[in-house]
Amino acid sequence: MKPAARIQSSIELMDEILKGIKPADTLIADYFKIRRYAGSKDRRAVNTQIYNILRNRAKLGWLAKKTDLEPNAENLVFMDCVLNDMDVNDLFNGEQYAPAKLTKEQVEALPVLAQLDLASAPDPIRLEYPDWMDNELRISLGDDFETCLQALNAEAPLDLRINSLHPDHDKAQDLLNKQNIDTTTTDFSPLCLRSAKKVKLGGVQAYKDGIVDIQDEGSQLIALLSGAKGCDLVMDFCAGAGGKTLALGADMANKGHLYALDISSKRLYKMRRRLERAGVTNVILHPIQNETDPWLKQFENRVDRLLIDAPCSGVGAWRRSPESRWKMTPELLADLEGRQQRILQNAAHLVKIGGRMIYATCSLLKRENEDQIERFLNENKNFKLLPISQVWAETLTTPCPFEGDFMSMHPDQHQSDGFFCAVLERL
Repeated sequence: MKPAARIQSSIELMDEILKGIKPADTLIADYFKIRRYAGSKDRRAVNTQIYNILRNRAKLGWLAKKTDLEPNAENLVFMDCVLNDMDVNDLFNGEQYAPAKLTKEQVEALPVLAQLDLASAPDPIRLEYPDWMDNELRISLGDDFETCLQALNAEAPLDLRINSLHPDHDKAQDLLNKQNIDTTTTDFSPLCLRSAKKVKLGGVQAYKDGIVDIQDEGSQLIALLSGAKGCDLVMDFCAGAGGKTLALGADMANKGHLYALDISSKRLYKMRRRLERAGVTNVILHPIQNETDPWLKQFENRVDRLLIDAPCSGVGAWRRSPESRWKMTPELLADLEGRQQRILQNAAHLVKIGGRMIYATCSLLKRENEDQIERFLNENKNFKLLPISQVWAETLTTPCPFEGDFMSMHPDQHQSDGFFCAVLERL
């Protein structure tokens, strides 16, 4: 593809992404699936530009307002080209497979764009977050506010979890290296390998053989801190795509019973291929209607470890899904907060005396994390909060980087996505 054709592809993709029907990564994959003529460099260039636009959506919208441009797909791509010193007159040339020639409004915007200083933009523009979340983020992040938001807008590395069930798990890094995938170990999870560059794992033998799987280090730690090893009955209450389920199964060494539950049977049963590839055999998949499903009554006071990876705002995952920050609304956040409370209250009775309930989110907002735990403990005196350093010492050999009661991972401090974890024990 010629450079101008790549720009036209970015415009077409942005047009679909702005509709908000499907995630950006799905749309990009589908787009190139039917355009086999596009080479790896073409796909990489378009992918890079799309995510650059998504990470700078607020800034580009601010620039559009300053220049009287409509913030549509074509203008967003046009402004991104200008900010990255591309020759827009050459790229927007109206030729076959290229964008249309610059409009009068775009030409008039060029000198204005050259003079505007993005550093002078308001914080929600400069740091890329919705205006209505300003107070929530400042309260939740404190002194870490600016550095954390900057890190949340950077590109995330690729984190892999070594599958301890595989007989060649100790050779994982060497096997990846033989396929020209350089990885480093990380500071906290003993199972984590990190690659600075993105890799398509479909053709990687270590992945196909189930020696490694994709999982952010913070997510790995939540599974490890659950302390499932040696337990007879473990439940992953909101299993989703199964990343933590696989990690729990490996930690249990395929012993005992691990129930993976979710309200989406489609999402839950997609896990089967991952379980098979990883050699995890102790998982029982079971869709539930909601947190009060009558089927759950049989497990009252029986569960050793109950992991609640609660539905949340996903603020901590903005690095990997930059467009999601613009889909969240105050009403949706309030609804999620209510769901979190209901799940905690209704699932707690499943935990046996001496058992543990692990509450986790990929959010950094206090109202979804610390505030939820405080509210739950005030209403449930038969649970106590365990200091995270105590749980860490029981389950991990690496130094615990957290003080106080909770695991709260920030991308600027810990180089992972943003994760929260609290461990409660039933009395």
